[in-house]
Amino acid sequence: MGPILITGGAGSVGKHVVWQLLKKGYTLRVFDLPSMDYTGIEGEESIEVLRGDITEFTSVQHAVEGVSAVIHLAALLPPASEQSRELTFAVNVEGTARVMEALKRANPDAPLVFSSSVSTYGDTTRIKPPITVVYPQQALDIYAESKIAAERSLRESYPNAVILRISGISVPSIQSPPDIWPFMADQRIEFIHRDDVVQAVCAGATSKEAKGQVFNIAGGPTWRTTGRAYVKDYYDLLGVPIEEAHFQKHPGWLDWYDTAASQHILRYQNVSYQAYLGQLRSEIEKIQQL
Repeated sequence: MGPILITGGAGSVGKHVVWQLLKKGYTLRVFDLPSMDYTGIEGEESIEVLRGDITEFTSVQHAVEGVSAVIHLAALLPPASEQSRELTFAVNVEGTARVMEALKRANPDAPLVFSSSVSTYGDTTRIKPPITVVYPQQALDIYAESKIAAERSLRESYPNAVILRISGISVPSIQSPPDIWPFMADQRIEFIHRDDVVQAVCAGATSKEAKGQVFNIAGGPTWRTTGRAYVKDYYDLLGVPIEEAHFQKHPGWLDWYDTAASQHILRYQNVSYQAYLGQLRSEIEKIQQL
């Protein structure tokens, strides 16, 4: 069996996907930009590193040769995606099309896991939750627009695509709060732990049942809360009054999502919201002991 290709494999989520699959005994090929940091990947047995560019077909064609599956994470993300529609579409839409076309030539039976986003649903605040995968997509920004276009191409031309509409990712580390949180105080939100995203992505590439499916990927019932409650939990851990938080005045794209089908097949919701808060608490305690 050929290696699993991970585009964008040197990125923050990509590296965790690589390490997770490596622990499971898979042979891997990591494809990412030459400028990326390959620490923890390069030199590892069972990992082949290819430096290249998703916008160059020859580079992509070489990357997919002999693979058994592709996990396509390479993308231009916000805020960089909002600076140039042309560049964002070149990477997120045309780059995805190149991966698809190259894989159709190399191994059309291979699953192609595509990391999309729940941002493609747009403003759903007036809709009764949970949001299902059949809800119409409506972009609020260039990034979501590009993901909608890339999804459409895959659904029309690659039947073995696995489309994962991933919610906001919560990383178990202490980070500076944003100047303005990207949602309203009373808005429904359902984030997901980074480790659960990694599990979903890996399962999407290795589960036969996932082929041809479109899934919402979110944290599950324990993660369903509101913007204000989520921020208050974080600020309470930091010892910061919630009154210092600033929220958007207009709806963001977050909501509560129907993940019954994705959880049934991918079995990825392993870290509860309460466990996540416990991890943050532990991180704060470590900092205080320094």
